[in-house]
Amino acid sequence: MNFYTNFNSDAVKHLISINILVYTAIFVFSQYKIESILSLYHPLDERFELYQILTHMFVHSKRLFLHIIFNMLALFMFGGQIETLLGVKKFIIIYFLSGILAALFQIIFNTGVLYYFVQTLDFSQAKKTLDYLNEEQKINLYSSMYSPMMGASGAVSGIVGAFAKFFPEHKIFILPFPFPIAVRKALVIFIFGSLASAIFNLAPGVAHFAHIGGILSGYFIVSFFIKNERNTFY
Repeated sequence: MNFYTNFNSDAVKHLISINILVYTAIFVFSQYKIESILSLYHPLDERFELYQILTHMFVHSKRLFLHIIFNMLALFMFGGQIETLLGVKKFIIIYFLSGILAALFQIIFNTGVLYYFVQTLDFSQAKKTLDYLNEEQKINLYSSMYSPMMGASGAVSGIVGAFAKFFPEHKIFILPFPFPIAVRKALVIFIFGSLASAIFNLAPGVAHFAHIGGILSGYFIVSFFIKNERNTFY
């Protein structure tokens, strides 16, 4: 992998800069509650706004500094290669479309959890049901209903998925393995791990389906681009 390419990627540099600026603004202008305004709420929540579908990708948790660090590091490591290969326009399409589809994956999962526990999609009715659930069920339901989504994870996962399409055998490290693994195999392991974590609630507060949705979206969007280019030449 040529890291020099990453330093010369305009879209990647601008995206990282915007994320850092927004993160800084969350602390500097804390009285405006930027985190709450820009995060993505469930469409059935009264706090939901259409613009949040895009803005949530630029907000990161102020309580977890590693959230933005890992996302920006992954964007820097993999984004430059994709931008160089496909150009700025297609890179931006993959990034934002993956982020939107990732959010949709998570919203569908959260809606499924909501309906599983209360057999309704009415938030006011579901709220009344909380008293009849055990503590673990309450946490799951409350998280699905009211916890907003934030972070570039879905969009960045899309870039990593696109990278796996172009460089499936490139070796990367993935925890807990102490040795490098081919990126495509690593993503398969990551997807199954995320799926298990989401179903069994092994890591509450993490949008596992957003990660899965982002990876799959990026992989298939870039596959579509490649197929289209081949058809153009024929």
